[in-house]
Amino acid sequence: MGLFPDLVLRVLPLVVVPALLGSPADSDWRQDGGDAGRSGHQAITGGLNAATARNLRLTWTAPATRPEEQIGGAVVVDGTLFRSAGGPSGQIRRYDAVTGNDLGPVVDVPGRAFGELAAAGDTLVVESIERPGLRRFLSGYHTNGEQRWEITLADAVSGGYTLRDGLILRSAGATLSAYRVADGGLAWSAPLRGEPGFHPPVGAGDLVVQAAEPDRLQAFDARTGAPAWEATASGAELVAAVGSVFSVGERGVCAFAARDGARRWCDAEALESPVFASVSAPDGALYVIDGHGGLAALDLATGAPRWRTGYGLYSEVDAAYWAPVNGGGVVYAVVYHFAIRDGVSTHRVELIAADAATGRLVRRLDLDVDSLHGGEPLLLSGDHVYFAALRKLYALAPVS
Repeated sequence: MGLFPDLVLRVLPLVVVPALLGSPADSDWRQDGGDAGRSGHQAITGGLNAATARNLRLTWTAPATRPEEQIGGAVVVDGTLFRSAGGPSGQIRRYDAVTGNDLGPVVDVPGRAFGELAAAGDTLVVESIERPGLRRFLSGYHTNGEQRWEITLADAVSGGYTLRDGLILRSAGATLSAYRVADGGLAWSAPLRGEPGFHPPVGAGDLVVQAAEPDRLQAFDARTGAPAWEATASGAELVAAVGSVFSVGERGVCAFAARDGARRWCDAEALESPVFASVSAPDGALYVIDGHGGLAALDLATGAPRWRTGYGLYSEVDAAYWAPVNGGGVVYAVVYHFAIRDGVSTHRVELIAADAATGRLVRRLDLDVDSLHGGEPLLLSGDHVYFAALRKLYALAPVS
């Protein structure tokens, strides 16, 4: 069941697009967050920038079409969007990333629910649950659908996984494990001083860093799993880039040196209860979103606020349950609003686009989302933005 199982929103018609700006989806987005640091940054956005983002429109959708189907994840590889889902069977389905043309399933496994999806080279990595026994699996498939390997996972709460240099870095229970992309074999495992909950590890330089709730950071050598350093964090949500690891949570945002865990700065004033962040090395900024209608840019080196803007609609709830992404001078986020007016409750889900230099909102676009659980991936590939909601995948691009 989704986070909002009875959520009813205004339904938007599918826009018929006369002409798209920029190039096709020519830049890959191979895992949640886009890279091993889960920075959420895309360097190549074609014709999508702060000027054209105001013309973002819904260009195609891929709704769930099978009974009880729920979307698990999505990646973009060489102009093809791969979408994982669970329903009567676990599926990985292909779409033309620009036109939305359905190219059909490449993987279809009865009795499985496919979840998080990632790609390394020509290997697709997907986590799944078998029904009705609820056994967990991690599998590797060639992009043509041929299975390369499969391993059984322990039944423990997982923070998800991150791909880095031929390894699948996955936290579950009180253990961080590294599996080989080539054959699924275990390269190493290391104990954690607590459980990660639903927070995945990130790659930072030669290390992998994992947060354990509520406030513990542990770093390990990414090749061997040897402990490197520990620190006290401001929260369990992590992103990493430019030699730093950034922790985000109820106590604010903190930056740590990736090499030794030394604290560089902390900010507890810019936003109320920050929840997610995205990094842009070219902009020298950390873009942070909170659960109370706020979005801010902090200087990477000092933590000094550059701007703060509001995405709220003065609702009872103005919140973000999804990590933002950035590229082409724009920050993108999916946000949720719940309001009660004259005894009538309303729900609304939007994609917002903010100018990365000023924080000015250049686009607000309603999405007809009817079921959510939070954490669904937002992707930025070429001049397209994608949101893999629970029951429908949305593709947006600027329209001339």
